[in-house]
Amino acid sequence: MKAALTALLLADPDLGARVGSRIHWGVLPAHAAALPYLNLTLVSAPVDYTLDGEAATSTSTVQIDAWASTALEAEQLRWDVRACLSGYRGTRAGVTFARIFVSGSRDLSGRDLGDLSALFGASMDVTIRWRVP
Repeated sequence: MKAALTALLLADPDLGARVGSRIHWGVLPAHAAALPYLNLTLVSAPVDYTLDGEAATSTSTVQIDAWASTALEAEQLRWDVRACLSGYRGTRAGVTFARIFVSGSRDLSGRDLGDLSALFGASMDVTIRWRVP
């Protein structure tokens, strides 16, 4: 699902114009200093069951953080992600997305002790119903 979601985001022309290929899962690679970028985290992936065993369709929650050098750019990037994913249904990279829903969003602070420059973030959670055919 991670590779398919990444492929879906990379295929969006608005996101591609803003972040290029700078979409990362988990810990940001040390070489990834260019802004803006998206950082994705799998927050929850419970296993669903039916009376016959594991269900064919899974539900996962993914946190998508948009990082940029200005607050406006981070917010615009979050809206581009929302436009790409909200309500999406389809198949990408061998994974069928039954539906993607935006479940919440918030601003992030990228400032840390010792940081020399400001980093602005905008975050969103998406709930994804998906299956591998």
